[in-house]
Amino acid sequence: MSDLLTERTPPVIAAEINIIKQQTNKILLASAVEVGKRLKEAKALLPHGEWGKWLEESVSYSQRTAEKLMQVFDEYGIKLLVSSEDDGSSNSPPMANLTYTQALILLGLPVEERDAFIAENDAGSMSSRQLQQAIYVKNQELAGEEDEDLQKVFAEQKDKISKLSDERDRAKKEATDNLQAVWAEQGNVLKLQRKLDVLENENTAAKRIAEIEYESKLLKLNLSMSQADARFELIAKGLDDLFIAIKEMAAADPDACKLYITYANQLMSKAMNKLKRIEKTTMAVPKAPENPEKD
Repeated sequence: MSDLLTERTPPVIAAEINIIKQQTNKILLASAVEVGKRLKEAKALLPHGEWGKWLEESVSYSQRTAEKLMQVFDEYGIKLLVSSEDDGSSNSPPMANLTYTQALILLGLPVEERDAFIAENDAGSMSSRQLQQAIYVKNQELAGEEDEDLQKVFAEQKDKISKLSDERDRAKKEATDNLQAVWAEQGNVLKLQRKLDVLENENTAAKRIAEIEYESKLLKLNLSMSQADARFELIAKGLDDLFIAIKEMAAADPDACKLYITYANQLMSKAMNKLKRIEKTTMAVPKAPENPEKD
């Protein structure tokens, strides 16, 4: 009766053929998912090295074909199983209307973008060429977004480097100021040394010489302390910069990070050993000279 109501024309016949082809492709996709599921099951059970032989002898598949079918199961299996139980409502998963060929082409999109792309572009009604072109355009857009993210990260890193450079410059200035103070103390030591040279041959100036020697020792002690302070600040700043660099290195190159941590530990160990040796041999602060009048 329906044949009598519908005029049989080439366009009508072509439409019917295309519907049958689409339905066949959907059945093919569902079948590919089921085959991929079973291939994964078999691969897990086979001994190592037997996979290729089993494929060839048991199911006449190449390893490339088998990998593609397993990928289809991994990417679409769960969602297609849900769609097979669906009642055809508007809540059906986006890939419910895909053909096997469309599903393969859509593997060219990141998985997190795929569902939205299928829904927004009505991918199930697109030809293979249209779908490939649309995916190409989408990937270009995603690449542009990644470039913007990279530019943002680059700007943040550049700002961070600028701040670190400012801190480094301030540290250098502080170190220079400390060195100038050290040089001033050193000048005082030289002046006292000249006084010692003048009084060295004068027996009557023995008390004064002793006092000057004591003052000279104190000034040398102050000089050493000033030098130690200057170097301590430089070392502390250098260690802070080193630790920051090692921490940032961890994400980019874990092996290099471990190597530098080892070097840093060795350096600290050597420094601690030297400090212990110095502690054992440290001399006490020189005492003030006794009053010669007691003799």
